[in-house]
This record gives sequence, C-alpha cells and structure tokens, in this order.
Amino acid sequence: MLQIRDAVQKSQQYLVDLFPDASTAELQLESAELSDDTKFWYITFSFKTSKPHPHLMSGIREYKTIKVRAQDGELFGARNGLSSQGLM
Repeated sequence: MLQIRDAVQKSQQYLVDLFPDASTAELQLESAELSDDTKFWYITFSFKTSKPHPHLMSGIREYKTIKVRAQDGELFGARNGLSSQGLM
C-alpha cells in the first residue's frame, strides 16, 4: 500500500505537470484522506493562479483534489474543490 507521504509527493508532481500555475512556491497541501474502503487517497492542494480577479490585486486561489489508488499509486485525475465526495 502506498504510504501517505508517497501519495502526496506523487500527487504534487502530477498537479504541477497538469497545471503550470501550481508553482511549488505557491502550492499548499490542504488535506490528505484515505477513502473509507482504503482503496484511494484523495490529496487536495491549493495554489494561487495568475488569472486576474476583479476585486483582488492578485490571482485567485484554486483547489484541486487528486485521486490516487492506494495499492499502486496510479493517478486517476484531478478535480476542482476540497471534497472527495463524487470524485471521479
């Protein structure tokens, strides 16, 4: 079974590859959660984007949750948000 540190590290690299705005300097780990059936890790990161926000001087903060199979570390994608409910 993939340990939590390995799941976080693998998810972080995947996220940075998918979303260039997720620079490691701005990337924050928000949560790491093992599913109730222990089959998947749900790893959530947040990062500031370069997209302008009409009411802020800088970019907005985005949240992405990565689904990782706990058995072998296979990645199943990323979605917006903090919750693992309904994730892929």
